[in-house]
Amino acid sequence: MEVPGINSCAKITTSHPPCCLRIFRDNFLLVGTYDLNKSTGHRTGSIDVYDRELTSIGSYSTYGAILDLKLSPHLDTLVATGHSTGNLTLWRILVTADGIELEEICNIQIFDPDVLVSSLHFSPNNCESILVTGTSGESKVVNVLREGVTFSLNAVTDHYDSVDSSTYKVQGKDTFAVEDTTPALTSGHSLECWTGEFGYLHPLQNVVFTGGDDSVLQAHDLRTANVIWSNGRIHGAGVVAIKSSTETFRANKPTSILTGSYDDNMRDLDLRMLGDEIYPGVNVPPAGKREKCLGGGVWRFAESPRNLIDPSANELLVCCMYNGAKVVRVYDDEIQEIRNMKKGHESMCYGGDWGKRFAATCSFYDCSLQLWDI
Repeated sequence: MEVPGINSCAKITTSHPPCCLRIFRDNFLLVGTYDLNKSTGHRTGSIDVYDRELTSIGSYSTYGAILDLKLSPHLDTLVATGHSTGNLTLWRILVTADGIELEEICNIQIFDPDVLVSSLHFSPNNCESILVTGTSGESKVVNVLREGVTFSLNAVTDHYDSVDSSTYKVQGKDTFAVEDTTPALTSGHSLECWTGEFGYLHPLQNVVFTGGDDSVLQAHDLRTANVIWSNGRIHGAGVVAIKSSTETFRANKPTSILTGSYDDNMRDLDLRMLGDEIYPGVNVPPAGKREKCLGGGVWRFAESPRNLIDPSANELLVCCMYNGAKVVRVYDDEIQEIRNMKKGHESMCYGGDWGKRFAATCSFYDCSLQLWDI
C-alpha cells in the first residue's frame, strides 16, 4: 500500500550542500553544511541559520565541513558540531530581539585532522558527556566539564578559557584547538564508525552503542570503556543509525533498540540478554528481531514531539537517504510507515528534525531544505 505524502509548506535551495539540521525552539533552523573543493580535496562548512519562513538570518563559516549538529537536551542553547577535520566545536546560542546569534565557545580536537567526525550524541543521563564517532573506526565519550562543577554554559566557557590550545596543520593551514586526551572506547570498528547512541533506561543506562561500515553493532560498558557485546551478522550493510528507548519513546521496551542500515532496513532488536553483570560476548543473537524495509538507507532517527503528549505514539522521523524521509510508528509487533516526505528531495536526505508545528528535512546534492506540515 502506498504511503500518503505530507505537504511541503516551504522550500529553498541552499547555498551549500546541507548535511544535518536541528530546530531551535520551534522558530529557527540550524543547518550544518558540507562543501568539497574537488581541486584541492579540502572540505569546509558552515552553520546556516533560518527562521520559520526559511529566510536566512545568519551564517557561521567553519574550516571543516559539518557532518553532525546537535542541541544539548539539558540546555538547548548549547550546540555541538562535528567536523570533517576531526574536531568538535561547542557553540552558544544568544537569543536577541531580532532572532538568534551563535558564539563559539571552544574548538576541541578529538581525532587526527584527517579523520571525519561522523556523528555526535549528548548523553541523556550525564549533561557533561558527548559520544563522538569517527571514520577511523574509533569512538570517544568526551566530558566537556570537570567533575564536580555545576553544569552551565558559563561553566563550560570558563573551563575551556582556562585550557591552552594547540596548533594543528589542517588542510594546509594552521588552526587552533584544545587537545582532547580522552582514551577511545577499547573496541573500535574495522571500517568507519558512522553512528552511536547512549542507552537510557535501566538496565542499559551504563551502555553506549556504536555502529560501523563493517556492519557491526557494538555495545560498550561506560564504566570500563570495554565492549560487552557485538554482532556482525544482523545487518546486511553498514550500521548508520541507532535509537534507544527513552521515557517518551517505547518506555515499555527498555531493553530494545532500533537500528538503521545502508541495507534499507530499520530493525527492532530485543537485547534482553544484556544483564547488569553477565554479558554474552560476540555474535550472540538478540533475544528478538524484526525489520522493515524503508526503500532507502536508514540514516538518522528523530523522535516526534507527539510522544511527549501521547506515550503510545512512538513516532519517529526517519531520514532514508535516496528515498526522502518518512514518519514511522513503532508498535509492539510492527514497524509501520505513516507518511512520507519525498517530493522535492532529488538526492540523499541526510538531515531531519521535528518542531511542535512542523518538520524540517534537507537533501545534499540538490541543496534542498524543506518544511512540512505535520
